[in-house]
Amino acid sequence: MAETVLQVDVPDPKRLMAALQFLSELGQVVASNTEMQPILDWIVSKTTSMLGAEEGSIRLVEASGEPGGGQTFIRRQAGGHESGSWPRAVAMSVMGYLLHHGDRIASVDLLNDERFPGLRGIESRVRSILAVPLRVDNRVTGIIAVTQSQPGRHWSESDNQLLAIVAGHSAGVIEQARLRAEALEKQRLEEERRRLERELNLARDIQMSFIPSRALRTGGWEILGRVVPARQVGGDAFDYFMVEHGRLCFAIADVSGKGVPAALLMSNVQASLRAFCDGRHNVPDAVRHINQSVARSASGKFITLFYGELESATGRLRYTNAGHNYPLVRRKAGAVEELREGGLPLGLFEDADYQQGEIVLAPGDSLLLYSDGISEAIDIRGQEFGEDRLTAFWKERGVRAAGQVIEDVLGEVERFRGTAAQSDDMTVVVLSAAPAA
Repeated sequence: MAETVLQVDVPDPKRLMAALQFLSELGQVVASNTEMQPILDWIVSKTTSMLGAEEGSIRLVEASGEPGGGQTFIRRQAGGHESGSWPRAVAMSVMGYLLHHGDRIASVDLLNDERFPGLRGIESRVRSILAVPLRVDNRVTGIIAVTQSQPGRHWSESDNQLLAIVAGHSAGVIEQARLRAEALEKQRLEEERRRLERELNLARDIQMSFIPSRALRTGGWEILGRVVPARQVGGDAFDYFMVEHGRLCFAIADVSGKGVPAALLMSNVQASLRAFCDGRHNVPDAVRHINQSVARSASGKFITLFYGELESATGRLRYTNAGHNYPLVRRKAGAVEELREGGLPLGLFEDADYQQGEIVLAPGDSLLLYSDGISEAIDIRGQEFGEDRLTAFWKERGVRAAGQVIEDVLGEVERFRGTAAQSDDMTVVVLSAAPAA
């Protein structure tokens, strides 16, 4: 009677030693690296070398769980040079198989493997492959594989055991590195958000510091303005001041765009306004000088501006409108007029010309200046507040004191907008009869 010999696949002592060395070195690599990329690179390079393969790869599953998702890290054994990602069809097929079956793939020729008929005839350097899943808490988080560019390599049980040991001890390490990287990135983004918010608040404070905070009274007239800023730093501003011969100078402006660049450009306009509107230039010349300054530094942006000078003793108002929303004059009897004379917005053409308009404001008349954040305020249905609505409101409420008018206008816009978010700065300036002392 023949003796039956039981064949046992004894692990290769060299492979066992290599596995133990891998585990020892893995701990050192993890301890010395806080980022995930160096850990992945080391695991791939080390595994490729231990198994005598041409290439090694780790492919991680994205949070969505898509088989072809994630990132692939591939290194050649010789020199550790990156060789690029697998063809998409190969990545989808291998990852999909391991996710579905939860088992290894050991194939002498992947492109002619009957388990993957969809890969027949494609071009790929991945031919012989040994791949096993990475698991964390019974969840497949990715794969680790070694490959040859030519078919024909038969993967031994010792190869399988070694790659399984590598996968078993690498999966948790990679997952911890991934979670650590995500936490660090989240922390970085939060710190960046806070830094940006601090900068925007500083820019807003600087911008608001140039805007008058109190009413100005002269010769029976009072002028008062307010900016209600949107969340982001915007480009609305207004100003008023006195020059010689009892003239009240005032302006309202709006820069195209948002953010710090718009605020910086508006600061330039406000400085130019004080520099050129000094009583020595007529209104059109002053605005021409401001336009030239803006055109040389606007970098593609433009600014709408209304500028006027009021002779407080006579009520004579000389103005020019550089593309801004038409200010509304309300006569004592209720008629409303628009102030249109002027020219193009500032910053479009350095040699732009501006015309002067002129009217006389009588006792009981008042003037409303506003930015498009008022007229273009949108409600939850996407409808605009509109200039017609504002004109009708001004005609009805314009006989009140400047501060009360501003409260009324902003309140009406807020009621119209309802729960819709404020998308732009809202600016209102009112010139009216000064209250009795």
